[in-house]
Amino acid sequence: MQPDGGSAARRAESRRGLSWELIEFHFGGRHAFTRIHRAYEATVAKLVAERKKPREELRLNPDETRELFDTPALQDLIVRWVEPLRESARTYFRQSNVSEPYDMKVSRVYHELSILLEEHLSVQNFPEDGSPREFARLFREVSEYYPQRLRRVRDLFGRAQRRLEELLPEFDEDPIVLRSAYLFRTELWPDGPQAGLNRFLEKMFPKGGAATGYHMLAQSFFRAGFYEQAAECARVGIATLSRQMQARSGHVQILRDTISELDSLVARARQEQAALVEQDA
Repeated sequence: MQPDGGSAARRAESRRGLSWELIEFHFGGRHAFTRIHRAYEATVAKLVAERKKPREELRLNPDETRELFDTPALQDLIVRWVEPLRESARTYFRQSNVSEPYDMKVSRVYHELSILLEEHLSVQNFPEDGSPREFARLFREVSEYYPQRLRRVRDLFGRAQRRLEELLPEFDEDPIVLRSAYLFRTELWPDGPQAGLNRFLEKMFPKGGAATGYHMLAQSFFRAGFYEQAAECARVGIATLSRQMQARSGHVQILRDTISELDSLVARARQEQAALVEQDA
């Protein structure tokens, strides 16, 4: 019996369609977690400064403990980002029946955050007239587990991202991933959109690096008829690669050739756009 080529193609297309979803949820989830983690650390640092005591000697009352986390933000992190990320990773990687480290790390992130939320809800729901002794016991538990779980989730997200970056070459022919990474670079890497995109392209195109990435981006926009975006992307690529030429002398000629091609693409994009404007006039 011959394999069903149509079914295989549909499965491949379906898997390909999950690529951007996976990347979007990953980076969105990691940044949302980072904001929560930073806010927690800032709150603890403020309490340490106010009390003039070492961190490990802090003893907080119920209200202060409840304020360690923004509970809606923690719930939103799980529901909006991490749970969909876990489902996307499960669907994407388990179709091949291969145990994938990224999938396992994301599942652990989900479970650690779920436990963290349960622990914090137990603090939130502690009765106003509850026993001080009971709260002291509860506080000892959360003061130990909160930083442990936060460090664990941070480390898991970091390891998951390193694995995801190893997998990026699989997506190098996916125009949705390529163009979306460029268009949504501010959302994906809010702390440094251009540096984040450059690293993304370096990982996606390990042989040619960001030079190839920008070239493929501009071509992809151009072929799809997005001439303004092709020209814009080419200009950004030229500026970025010009700076890279200073740092990567071994790639100077390759980058010069790429910049020349991008220059030509900018001119073509402008010509095509002008022609469309004339037709509409």
